[in-house]
Amino acid sequence: MKSILVVDDEPVVRALVEASLGDTFRVTAVGDGIGAIDAAEGTPVDLVLLDLRLPGMSGAEVARRLRSRAATAAVPILYMTGIDPADSDGVAGVLRKPFTPAALRAAVLPLLS
Repeated sequence: MKSILVVDDEPVVRALVEASLGDTFRVTAVGDGIGAIDAAEGTPVDLVLLDLRLPGMSGAEVARRLRSRAATAAVPILYMTGIDPADSDGVAGVLRKPFTPAALRAAVLPLLS
């Protein structure tokens, strides 16, 4: 089963992603950037869904750190955000908040096929 790491400080968003994708994928959800780095190091992931506004460490910094590590350098990252990312180079795409479960699945499925 493919694995998705969800990184968002909003519990409602994490719950929506888990409810929308948990039947098809193994979903691990964390609420901050440090948790994201720790989770990605602890368990292999196939996709990272990443909010840009996080406490302690921005989503952009999380993406940079994941890209700099051999184990996660090739893992696709999909930003989930309500703001325009200053830099989306190196990420698979941007899913605009708020999003529906259908939009979420439509964004995720091509990245995991």
